[in-house]
Amino acid sequence: GQVLVNWSTYKYDMADAVMMEDDGDTNYQALAKAIAAVLLTITDQGAYIPLADALLDAIPTSWWTDDPDYVDSWYTLARTSSGRRNGAAGNGWMTVSPYHVPEL
Repeated sequence: GQVLVNWSTYKYDMADAVMMEDDGDTNYQALAKAIAAVLLTITDQGAYIPLADALLDAIPTSWWTDDPDYVDSWYTLARTSSGRRNGAAGNGWMTVSPYHVPEL
């Protein structure tokens, strides 16, 4: 149910499409530190919190962040393309068909 390409404003008769998944760019490092602090406090090992924080800080920031993920690509979709199209990476598919959107 989505318009993928508005051909009336597009210079070419073919297009490529890339599908990405956005997970909200959540960074879980602060959550991990809070859980470690709570667990160490509950077990009466609060003195180890700086050690746990140092260990968690040593992990690269990119590891904690839920960045957008590549899903799949579709190459050479034409104005007249129709039917099911499987993605190049084999992770997704979509059904395409020409759809005319009248001018206002």
